[in-house]
Amino acid sequence: MARDTESTFPWRLAILGPSTALLFTLALYFYDSLRPRLGLSLLGLAFTVPMTWIVLAARDAEYSDSPLRAFVPRLTVWLVLGSVMLGAMQWNTDRHVTAMEVGFAILYLAAAIGAMRILDGRPKRPQLTAINGGNLERPQRRRSK
Repeated sequence: MARDTESTFPWRLAILGPSTALLFTLALYFYDSLRPRLGLSLLGLAFTVPMTWIVLAARDAEYSDSPLRAFVPRLTVWLVLGSVMLGAMQWNTDRHVTAMEVGFAILYLAAAIGAMRILDGRPKRPQLTAINGGNLERPQRRRSK
């Protein structure tokens, strides 16, 4: 499972990065223009793009112990916590926003579970062992007096 060593165009960075920034900017604009539902929808979509990026990165991982394994739960916790907090704050004013935020939280969880399952399917990184088959204790040297 060797990767190509030749450089390829970084399409994820070129497409997903600006789309996240554009969605986030549009979310701020529409929320400031007194269109909170549209603004919060675009905000949820802006955070969905990095979750898609994570799933694609998990598909490209060679080994299951990739550093991505520790990053996915951390990002997911923050995104879900943010959606739940935003939904709870909007409960008394607009329940549609609360339902929308619950949907985004479920989407973030589904993407994280998918990425972790993809990483679980990858082989483990080979462990280095001694040539004789294991790590044996070294014999103690005797000190001469």
